[in-house]
Amino acid sequence: MKFRSHLVLIGRNNFIKYQLLIVLLLIFIPAAKAQEFQHLVGEYPFATSIELDTLYSKIITTNTVSASHHSRRFKNSKVGVFGRYFELGNAKKEYAHFYNIQFGGSYRHYFKDEKSLGVMASFGSSSDRPFKNGRDGTILINSTYQLNEKWVLLGNYSNNRTFLNNIPLPGFIYVKDQSREKSVMLGFPFIYILKPFYNNIFSFKYLGILPYNHKFRVLYNDLSIFKPYLGFEQGPLVFFDSYRIENNLRTFWFERKSMLGFEKSFGPFLKIDFQSGNSFSREYFNARSFARRHTQVKKINDGMYVSLSLKSSF
Repeated sequence: MKFRSHLVLIGRNNFIKYQLLIVLLLIFIPAAKAQEFQHLVGEYPFATSIELDTLYSKIITTNTVSASHHSRRFKNSKVGVFGRYFELGNAKKEYAHFYNIQFGGSYRHYFKDEKSLGVMASFGSSSDRPFKNGRDGTILINSTYQLNEKWVLLGNYSNNRTFLNNIPLPGFIYVKDQSREKSVMLGFPFIYILKPFYNNIFSFKYLGILPYNHKFRVLYNDLSIFKPYLGFEQGPLVFFDSYRIENNLRTFWFERKSMLGFEKSFGPFLKIDFQSGNSFSREYFNARSFARRHTQVKKINDGMYVSLSLKSSF
């Protein structure tokens, strides 16, 4: 794939040159703001979204390409399609490269009185040899039932979840606030908080996919060109090793990151997120779920990294 080769080239050889060029081109353009996570509660305003992510460090590299398209609302329903390609690379020859490739679709039906019912399903492969073996296939099904502007009921099934794997789970979201400057969405397994403080000069942002994925940021809002931030992230990724002996045994990749970065939005049409920092507590291990006993733990040395994310919606 030419596109994939281009991403790898950026990540391994020319990443610094590309990200500096992008920063120089974008840094002096006046910033515009866009509401986040609107698609979780209510009408998603954009038909098509494309997102590119690349991360480079001395040992670990990641590349992600994802895209989605939602049809215009037809009578009382809407359909969508999406796809995602992810690669986790390791410079050490004794470690395999892992991939997560997903394809899926969604359907949403709208009732009266602000109610709606949505279903999203995807199929793919999360493995060092994607689609080479049927037992490495992944299935994900999400459902949402929106009761009103405040309450959304959730349902989820996955055969590659970090906890309670292969068990259908219920959930919910309560929307306390939702605006450009302040959002509070509380629930399980999803939590999103964006709150300004100190006369709106700073904002605290938290995104959690419970129980193990957490992202914290403190943003400085008093610049017109971009929003610098300090942050911390942690979370596992899950893959099927094609050579595993037990079908239920999976390979986890876990890391924590502390970073300095900036966010910048040009309306909905382009969002940029650049960060640089230290990646630590990095390890591969085998387990049936994240909380159970880990075996064959392989530590990876701490390392500095740079990361760039671009997202466009139209």
